[in-house]
Order: sequence, then C-alpha cells, then structure tokens
Amino acid sequence: MNEDKLIQLLNSLDDDLVEEEIDKLLEGVEIDMDSINKKAHKKLNNNNKKVKGKKRFLYVAACLCFFSITTIYANDISQVVKAFFNKTPIYSTIVDGEAYYLKERYSLDDNIILENVMVSEGNLEMEITTDLSLDELGGISINVIPKNNPNIVYFPGGYSQEGNEYFFDFMNQTEENYNITPFKDFTLSIAGNSYEVSLEKAKSLDINSKIYASNVAAKGLEGVNIGAKIIEGNDKVNVQLITSFEDKNLKLTNFGKPKETNISLTVENRGEDGLIGSRSSSVTEDLYVFDETGNEYKLEIPQNSKGYPVTIFETNAPNNKDLTLKLPAITASYHETIDSFSLDIPNEGEVNLNKEINFRIQKAIVKNINRISPTSAEIEFQLNTGVNENINISSFHFHSPDMKKMSTEFNGDKAIMTLEFDESLVTTNLEISYPDFVMNGNWIIDMK
Repeated sequence: MNEDKLIQLLNSLDDDLVEEEIDKLLEGVEIDMDSINKKAHKKLNNNNKKVKGKKRFLYVAACLCFFSITTIYANDISQVVKAFFNKTPIYSTIVDGEAYYLKERYSLDDNIILENVMVSEGNLEMEITTDLSLDELGGISINVIPKNNPNIVYFPGGYSQEGNEYFFDFMNQTEENYNITPFKDFTLSIAGNSYEVSLEKAKSLDINSKIYASNVAAKGLEGVNIGAKIIEGNDKVNVQLITSFEDKNLKLTNFGKPKETNISLTVENRGEDGLIGSRSSSVTEDLYVFDETGNEYKLEIPQNSKGYPVTIFETNAPNNKDLTLKLPAITASYHETIDSFSLDIPNEGEVNLNKEINFRIQKAIVKNINRISPTSAEIEFQLNTGVNENINISSFHFHSPDMKKMSTEFNGDKAIMTLEFDESLVTTNLEISYPDFVMNGNWIIDMK
C-alpha cells in the first residue's frame, strides 16, 4: 500500500479513533521528526488541505510510510479496518484469502451447463444446469482434479437439487476431509466425460473505498467485526455486508436472527449408498435499513445471486440518503470436529453422564443417556452452559460409525438425540462437529 492509499484510508476513519491510537503507535519509536514534519506539510500544501484533523492524518500517514510499517498500522490503529484485510468478494459472497471463480456460465456439452464454480481455502462449490438425472451424471463419482496438484481429487460431499439445477459442495476425496486449496485450472469428470475448465482469480476487497463500521457490539462479542459498503447495481441501492472474526476458524453462516429456535437434524447410514442427512430450514428474520425520517427498506436477496452465504442485498432505499442498518444477530459455525468421546449404552434405563463439551465460544453438557428400546436410546443435552449469554448453540452435527440413524431435536437450551443401532451394541464413539451459533450483537451501522 502506497502513501496516497494510506492517506485516503486514514481520512475515511473516525477522527477520534485515530487520535486515540496515534500516541500508542509512536510510543518508544525514534524518528527524524523534522524530516517527517516537512514531508507532511509539503503533502498538506499540495493537496490544499486546511482542516486541522486532515493535517493530523497526513502527519500520521507520513510516519507510517517513512517506516514502512503498514503492518503496525493494521495491528494497532484500527481493529475494524485490520479485520477486513484479506477478504475477497466473489459472486454474491465474501471469503477469506485467495479465491477463484467461473466468470461466466460455460456449456460443457449439449446436456450440461456449468453455471458457477467457486473455490477458496476449505471451500469448493459448483452449480450446474442439466436435464440428466443424478445417476446419469455419475452420482458421487463427479470429480475435480486441479492441474497444479493432480494427486488430489475433490468429489461431492453433499448436494441439493431444485428442478434441473444441481448445487454441489465438494470435499477432499484423497484425504477424506475439507482440506481444499484454491486453484485456477482443473479437469472436471462428469457423466462419463472429462472437461478442461479455467477459472478467474477474484480481487481482494478494496479497503480504500468507503467501508462503514458498526458500533461496538454487545459485551462478549468483541471478536466479531461487522462492516458495510454501498455498491452499484441494477438501479437500486445495494448493500454489501462484511464480517470478520478474530477466531479465524469461525465462519459466517447467515445474517439475521433465526425465526425458529426448533431445528431438526438427521443422519442415516444407508450402507453402500453412504450417509444421507437432512435438516429443517433455518429462515432468518428480515433485515432493514432506515433513512433519516425513520422509513424502513427491506434488504432483499437479488434474484441472480450466487455463492453462499449471501452478503450483497438490494433495497428500494432512495439514492444519496443517509441510511442506518440494524443487524440484531448473525449465525456462524466451526467447520470442523469439536469433540469426540466414548459412549457406553446401558442395557436398560437411564444413566447420568454430565460430560461437558467445549464448543470454544460456548459450552454444553451431555446430561444422560436413556435406553428406550432394544435398538434405540436417547441422549439429553443441556446447551449454552457457558458464560457468554449473547452466544447460543443452535445446532451441531454428529457421527458414529455404529449408528444406523441419528436424529436430534434442538430447542433453545435443550437438545434430544435419538440413536438407532443393532441390539448387541454396547459402546460406541460419538463425534460432534460443525456447530452453529446465533450471535446476538445488535449491531448498528450508520452509512452517512
């Protein structure tokens, strides 16, 4: 980042924020004050800036450029701006770090159209349009082989279908995990044929453009940073929401508070057909921006949006007006295994367990297990036993190689899991992963 960009960035920040952090930044640093002061005043005169606050910004920018300590600036002056470095807008969402995408829809042949492909660290998504059935496509034998690493094969770990549109979420077949490294070129094997595909590299978020930061979040959510940008598009006021977590393993799931606290989650082992999972829908409450007179305008997901979670919304708000966005909550998730423990299944009756599960930002307790039939048992969980009342566990995934079916009902601070297994099963290993959290921050973003 050069001096001009630093100056532009500093000028976009809140005056008080910069003033409070300047002394801490320069504390203990030996510098040639006269040289820097001359440079700052020269720049000031060239730009014809006469506002005292702006002069202060130029002085700081000169110091930063002189020492080439952009990193120190990012670390010490503004936690909010620092949090949005390394973010990459791609389609209608934002990911961390390097990313590649399909610039425009691509016809593989007369039967299959590649609508979009998005690959970033730990994530590979693909959407196709076809009249072929899943069996005709090759089922889970659909493979992606990166040109830069032909020893790695990615295959669908899950999919959804709506009419003739298929959405695939890929995992690392070689390692049997979601270790996915971004790549540009790959070979796609599908429906018995192979196709060469090349992707476009996505540009990182332009932090020098106007980013509106939220107010201080609710107590206990200091590690969550929320921002917003006004972007151009389809003759409407479009708002792009930006989220960053200090915990780099935490990923955004959705914006808004869920309408329902009851969530049903089921995993069934179908042998050769693999694991089949289902989950009840998690619709969130509508979000709004407000103008100076209090009129509200709903944030709508554009019809042509791609990528998940959606971070770009369109509104009917008037142009060139000061707007305020109110964001009561977000949902976030860890995309990994959280805990794994051995579970003894009683021959009959109920056994108290009282085992704590640490979900890092929240906790839960496995209270007891109850044998309810020769081939089934129930486990009761007490959720949200940690100290942070602003973070609630909404659901989590589970796995056991010995189970035929596992179903869980989440409702507020309680969850009941039903296990189905062979009558002879005595003990098993239970794996807890992919927890979802509702984070109640009541953020307010003034876009003025």
